[in-house]
Amino acid sequence: MAVRETSRRNFLKKTAATAAAAAGMGTRPTAAVAEETPRPEECGSIWERPPKQKGNNLNLIVIVSDTFRHDNLTCYGKKWIESLETPNLDRFADECVVFKDAYPEGMPTVVIRRTLYAGRRVIPCHFFRQHEPVQLPGWHNLYNEDQTLSETLNEAGYITALVSDLPHEQRPGRNFHRGFNMYQWIRGQEVDSYGTSPHKLLDVSDMVSSEYLASMPNLQSFLSQYKANRNLWKQEGESLSELVARVAIRWIKSNFDQRPFYLHVEMFDPHEPWDPPERFLDKYWRKTYTPSFLEPPYATSPLSEEIKQRFRANYAGEVSCVDYWIGELLDAVKQYGLLENTVVVFMADHGAMLGEHGQFLKGPDKLRGQVTHVPLMIRTPDRHYAGKKVSGFVQIHDVMPTVLHLLDLKPPKRVTGENAWNLVTGATRSLRDYVVQTYGWVGVARDQEWNYSEIWKPEARQDKFSVRPGAPETFYKPQLYNLAHDPEELTDVADQYPDICSRMSAKLKEYIAAGRGLTYGSFNQKASLSTGEVYIKESH
Repeated sequence: MAVRETSRRNFLKKTAATAAAAAGMGTRPTAAVAEETPRPEECGSIWERPPKQKGNNLNLIVIVSDTFRHDNLTCYGKKWIESLETPNLDRFADECVVFKDAYPEGMPTVVIRRTLYAGRRVIPCHFFRQHEPVQLPGWHNLYNEDQTLSETLNEAGYITALVSDLPHEQRPGRNFHRGFNMYQWIRGQEVDSYGTSPHKLLDVSDMVSSEYLASMPNLQSFLSQYKANRNLWKQEGESLSELVARVAIRWIKSNFDQRPFYLHVEMFDPHEPWDPPERFLDKYWRKTYTPSFLEPPYATSPLSEEIKQRFRANYAGEVSCVDYWIGELLDAVKQYGLLENTVVVFMADHGAMLGEHGQFLKGPDKLRGQVTHVPLMIRTPDRHYAGKKVSGFVQIHDVMPTVLHLLDLKPPKRVTGENAWNLVTGATRSLRDYVVQTYGWVGVARDQEWNYSEIWKPEARQDKFSVRPGAPETFYKPQLYNLAHDPEELTDVADQYPDICSRMSAKLKEYIAAGRGLTYGSFNQKASLSTGEVYIKESH
């Protein structure tokens, strides 16, 4: 049974129940369901307690797609592939404010969720040992001191719900479901410990060639777990995006007429493995289906042109699948009459390389626009600014204060993000002159002219630097891209512009220095023990 950590401001005791039927959602084998029903005699009824602040009672729906490139959508200009079909999100964009220059801060997935859920910068990220394969600075739970968007809205009288197939949120000891009255995990993504296989590894020859398999250590165990998972969830739907969307739609059906609500939807696709249903793959690939080549390499690797094309076709199929099911979700919002009283946000956490620089996926050595530039679109009921495209740097920790502004609510004092709606109304012309991003120990400073990256942690400044745990050691030197002449960031010009490198490096260091003391926090003992977090103090 999954148990939600209740808001420390709301409750002194924790209660939980696996009660999907109570939410009107039925029983699903792939989903662990938890819904709290506080007992008034124990902690005071959340349903009767007056809200701490009163807003305009607009609903909020936030939809996050993982690994969704900005140039998947027409509103961001030329698509990376002309034939890419995203009709639902393209149509939705026409009703939205489109933020043209949106970027994450700390990266990747879990680190980004910390900035999104708490509205707070996380750079410089600190390292805590985790009991899982991913070992990256910033890859840890929300701090006790954080007050999340869900907790803030809960205190304002909202009913809050999370529907997610993001496997990293579901690991034991995680607390990203904090503040949600209902959360439902859709199981089976990636190497989620969901399906079981025989003691020997499963045959994955239908997924990759034997030569490709031999070139990537641990790939067979990864794909074997994924295949065992897929064998289960395929019994319920063609994709996990479908399962996420259907649960979210059922929740809307059961709760659309309740007090104002906040529904947060995490859709892990199009994150790898890139394994789209055939009806979406058929749009981009009409050759044989075996092997499917659904897991690209993280390391820069020589690949045949046919394999590269297959990887791109797989990703495109995933994107079209995500677009279809988000379209179904948006249709439900319209069907239940919510367009006139609901703020709807679509966004992504990061993108992926699709063969540029000979690279696929993401990583500390791939911090270019294909990975770091993300879509962010907000639809408001009045549609006063519908179709407006707004320039100016916005970061993911700005989302929380922005939507709270649209709900006429004040952000918690701990929030460090900015209200990006000021760019929309013209109240300000700029929130910041440049953005900083980090992934592992590599940092980026980006302004409108240049994108510069270097190793930001002094102890990691070595000629040899492992950019990904388990990857071959890779020589990493500073990189610089001239965005005016090279918008796709294909040519490193660091050697040609040492003065620019020095200036951008100074910006990176300035931002990191300003964050010292802002990005620490505490964990409760139970969470620390369950996630195996061991604090390693940063040098200042």
